[in-house]
Amino acid sequence: MKIRTILCAIACWLCATAQADIIKGTVKGDGKALGEVIVTDGFSFSVTDSNGNYAIDLNSKAEFVYLLTPKGYVADFTSGVPQFFQRIDPNKKQYNFSLQKMQGDPERFAMITMADTQLDTEADTKRFFSETLPDIKETLSQYSGIQTAGIILGDISWDVYIQNMSYKEFAKQLNIPIYPVIGNHDFDKYMNITSNADFAHIYKAEFGPLYYAVQLGDVYYIILNNINYFGNKRYKTTLEFEDQMKWLELLLNCVLQQDKQLVIAMHAPMKPSPEHPLIDGGEKLIRMVMNKFQATIISGHYHRNSNTDLGAGITEHNLGAVCGTWWNGDTGSDGSPNGYQVFEGNKNKISWYYKATGQKRNWQFKTYPKGSIMERPNAVVAKVWNWDKNWRIRWYEDEKFMGDMEQFYSYDPDYLAHLNGRRAVADYEPARTNHYFSATPSITAKKIKIEVTDCFGEVYTEEIYL
Repeated sequence: MKIRTILCAIACWLCATAQADIIKGTVKGDGKALGEVIVTDGFSFSVTDSNGNYAIDLNSKAEFVYLLTPKGYVADFTSGVPQFFQRIDPNKKQYNFSLQKMQGDPERFAMITMADTQLDTEADTKRFFSETLPDIKETLSQYSGIQTAGIILGDISWDVYIQNMSYKEFAKQLNIPIYPVIGNHDFDKYMNITSNADFAHIYKAEFGPLYYAVQLGDVYYIILNNINYFGNKRYKTTLEFEDQMKWLELLLNCVLQQDKQLVIAMHAPMKPSPEHPLIDGGEKLIRMVMNKFQATIISGHYHRNSNTDLGAGITEHNLGAVCGTWWNGDTGSDGSPNGYQVFEGNKNKISWYYKATGQKRNWQFKTYPKGSIMERPNAVVAKVWNWDKNWRIRWYEDEKFMGDMEQFYSYDPDYLAHLNGRRAVADYEPARTNHYFSATPSITAKKIKIEVTDCFGEVYTEEIYL
């Protein structure tokens, strides 16, 4: 690590683009000096010495100085936002940080990963606190002795920024550090459009820097912004932000040791659909991590659930929304239930499952009897919202194994029933997805059993009596 620290210091000095001023500080954990903690201004990096001291040549564009929160530690999060950052004050040269040890085994963790809380009305907030909050509390209760944290993948509110206070109260009641990501609805849509408008000013005042990293177990979570906002709800999904990408390249090439497990979080998906190319900057990001790190991408934005192979051993989890279809029902437009993904970590190994709000952990699919889905009127159907290519969906007729069920595209009958004939416009249009699997029983069949095996070998079953 010492050799790498020296190399890092040299590289950071060479790569810093517009040096302004030296700032200094100390990092302590439970009152004791912490060495080898990475500090950044969003442009270059420094590392604390054995006495917890650091110095960094502040870039003239820097807005924050902040930590890559190290393994086993956390910044104060009693405000609802982990305070691993400090805003730059032109009259201040000393920035000290105080961390505390996280409770639980530092080698193991559970990360509650939420997308699109999208709070707007009082009714939204009521559902958020009466449904989502107790559900996550129940999930967290199952991880005694394990370090727990969360991520919110953007769109914290629906352009109603006072709702940031509701979200913070939610985070405080969960009593875990929740790390935020900026989404398109977190930019100030009411701000006048000028050449130097900072549409992210509300988010930064409430939540801190737009890109940063935190370590849990031996996994590094890297948070990025991929929304280029032009004002008045106009934006483009892209990773091509020069300062962010230079910071990321320096982090990956110089600071972090290769072969680490990375989870890279952003609001909108890197690959919007199987038919679409990667967003701008996506290929560059993949080149940065391929053959060097084990990487997973997590995103939200679409309120639909999918798992996409991006190549180079990288999978993107595009998560269904906490709010479903904007708190108007219990599913997204693709039929994915309101909920969140839980990543379980053990050192540098991670696994995951989707937790539907109000349901048990083992509720991983839903069955429909014959006649429920128009495309397959004579078939029983399973909806498997967290399916990926490594899942197996099989069926039995009257205890006889019949093989794999047939995958097909469909609209969700639950969501169509929710629309109840209403015209689905704009944000409420139903989405046709490949989460559906069918089997056609014989005329004499009395019982069908569906067996779903996920990518980790967990088996879930359900029976239908005909």
